[in-house]
Amino acid sequence: MKQNQSTEVKAAERNYRMDNLKCLLIFAVVFGHMLELFMGKNDSFKVIYLVIYSFHMPLFAFISGVFARFSPEKIRNHLIYPYVVFQILYLLFANSVLEKEAEVQFTTPYWLLWYLFASIAWNLLLPLVQGSGFTWKKKAAVLSAAFLACILIGFDNKAGYYLSFSRIVEFFPYFLLGVYYREWSDRKKAAEQPVRQCVRQPDRLAGAEGDAGPGGVFLEERIRKAAARALLAVCLGVLLCALICVIAENVDEIKYAWLYGSVSYETGHYSWRFRLLSIGAALLWLVFFLTAIPMRKLPLLSHIGANTMPVYLLHGFLIKLMSKTRLFNEIENDLFTGLLISAFLVVFLSWRPLVRLLSPLMRWEGSLLPVRKDVGGNSGKSAFRGIVEEIFHSRSERRNGMKRGTVGRKMNLR
Repeated sequence: MKQNQSTEVKAAERNYRMDNLKCLLIFAVVFGHMLELFMGKNDSFKVIYLVIYSFHMPLFAFISGVFARFSPEKIRNHLIYPYVVFQILYLLFANSVLEKEAEVQFTTPYWLLWYLFASIAWNLLLPLVQGSGFTWKKKAAVLSAAFLACILIGFDNKAGYYLSFSRIVEFFPYFLLGVYYREWSDRKKAAEQPVRQCVRQPDRLAGAEGDAGPGGVFLEERIRKAAARALLAVCLGVLLCALICVIAENVDEIKYAWLYGSVSYETGHYSWRFRLLSIGAALLWLVFFLTAIPMRKLPLLSHIGANTMPVYLLHGFLIKLMSKTRLFNEIENDLFTGLLISAFLVVFLSWRPLVRLLSPLMRWEGSLLPVRKDVGGNSGKSAFRGIVEEIFHSRSERRNGMKRGTVGRKMNLR
């Protein structure tokens, strides 16, 4: 009983809007990497690629900030540990399967692992950018300084892939924005809590005749906010359509590397003005998604959003393998095939039994074997046994449900 109550509390506290947004973003990450395998065939593929890179990394940094809490143990177990493990795995994979000559080192993250390395740095900086002494004016000043550094880092030719320094600085403002957004959101929820409690008590809602009472006022306010949110989403959608048209018209002039965050202005032959415009575009996408993404739990999508780490860490192996085998050289309908494979990878790599099976590679829990805790808090079941039990338990539930449905139909016939 207590376990069910705790599960319900956790479900109520979960931020499904962020889960839904993470699902969209992780698909954008996988599909963006998939596009690299065949986007040279068509300019429209380049437009899609540039549009994806105009928002997916800034928004992922923002979400990382929303969920960030300074915890040395979490940084060690959930960030440093998987970085070391997958840096070794990817380098070994590059040497043995891709036939590269990559040196095993940890100062230059391999390909997509830069984000994990940057997350370590961002979380370590948390005590310096938040706390009880940080007023909103001070937070605004810190955030402005972070965006200024994001622009100025492009003038440094030495800041590149080494230690992911350029990307750490460039995407840090979005991470910081996520941290401050969470604090603002928490304060807003705390202010609205008394009104919500009043609405939940029917005995207190009865007012004078013809008076809607606080419940009616609260309902009207919710309807008004929903209408305003829908109108804002439409207006932002129009602006984003205009942005996509601008990208399409200048697709031959915009270089992919300008959006990677790892190339200086001089090396990439572009201006600080483009980075300023890219910041504006990313913020526009951010407001749009926060406005348009639903807050409720969505079937499958919310589950994927809650399990993006294995998708992020594992899909790179398959992308590199497809690149080596030149899979898309023999496929005519590249876009449809790429979308289909990307969707399959996202769903499969977030499959709960697979996530539990591979969890020892992604977080350190004090053991190399994934351990499940039972109701009493005792541990000892291996992930393999837990996965088998879960599969058979779900099957038995389906059989019982079918039996109950059959009995119900017979009773109805009687």
